[in-house]
Amino acid sequence: MLVRRTLSSVLKRRPDLAPDITDILSRLSNVTATRSALDPLPVDSDSRLELLRREYDPQPEVQPVWPKSVESSLSETVLERGLDNELRRIGVQPTRSLLFKGPPGTGKSLAARWLAYRLHYPLLTLDLSAVMSSFLGKTGNNIRVVLDYARRSQCILLLDEFDAIAKRRDDAAEVGELKRLVTVLLQEIDSWPPYGLLVAATNHPDLLDPAVWRRFDRVVEFVFPTRQEVQVLLTSLLPSSEIAESFVVLLSHILDGASFADVTKTLSAAKRYALVRRSKLDEALLEVAMAIGNDRSHREKLALAAVMQDYGLSQRRISTLIGVSRDTIRSHASGAQLDPSKRSGQRGNDAAR
Repeated sequence: MLVRRTLSSVLKRRPDLAPDITDILSRLSNVTATRSALDPLPVDSDSRLELLRREYDPQPEVQPVWPKSVESSLSETVLERGLDNELRRIGVQPTRSLLFKGPPGTGKSLAARWLAYRLHYPLLTLDLSAVMSSFLGKTGNNIRVVLDYARRSQCILLLDEFDAIAKRRDDAAEVGELKRLVTVLLQEIDSWPPYGLLVAATNHPDLLDPAVWRRFDRVVEFVFPTRQEVQVLLTSLLPSSEIAESFVVLLSHILDGASFADVTKTLSAAKRYALVRRSKLDEALLEVAMAIGNDRSHREKLALAAVMQDYGLSQRRISTLIGVSRDTIRSHASGAQLDPSKRSGQRGNDAAR
């Protein structure tokens, strides 16, 4: 603090030294940030609950699989941190703030952990249960304490469920104190230090105040994975010695439309199921995965039955799994039309015969 104040006074008398002083201040920011990461976490003055959760080495539980647009945004954010000096020379700062939006289970929190892991930054996660208070003014004060604490350290601050504290200011149901809090948040995002990274995540982007969007350096949209992405995730998580590649393809059809979190939970549940029932892992995976799709339409179930038949499952087994009678499955299979490639192959076989 003494060096900062001294350099600030020198800068007023010697503006020609601005480049050197800016460089020194930037180095000081990194040193201060490393030491402040060891400070005790801020607590609520009444409950004494910690307002943040801190992880020093937040390794992702699984190898992330994201769409190309998400992967590109995250990778560029990491690469920018290694080009800090070059960016400063052209008068640009690295990405300081990211807004993640998308439905639950699509990897927003995992992305924050991945960034912290790649950058070797501690991850500070806002604990909403400790921050939110029924007392007027207390929630806003807790948020300010959290932001002040995170600004002093080289870290990633994750504001999960961001829509809970950055709601639209034209919402008549909200009190004036929360509306003032949104204004403070906007100012903090604008002035967030370049040595840190602020990440906000929301499942309900429509609830956010309109002014929030342009304050973030990057807005990253997370979506449900495609069938191919589900297949890649399954391949990385399942033991190749126990599960055949053709079964992974079948499983990706069954889990089509599920989130990354649902896929991961399905695998964990199936492993527990297989251990308790002393059954094979592939059988357990079929049982657990099918339970997710109980809301499938009749047409979707019949389409899935066709895929299962191609894999080699018996109609009796398919009927048990999808809850459709064997007669219905049999009639649908016999009445199904071959696709053009199969028809041409069939004509070729007939000609050969």
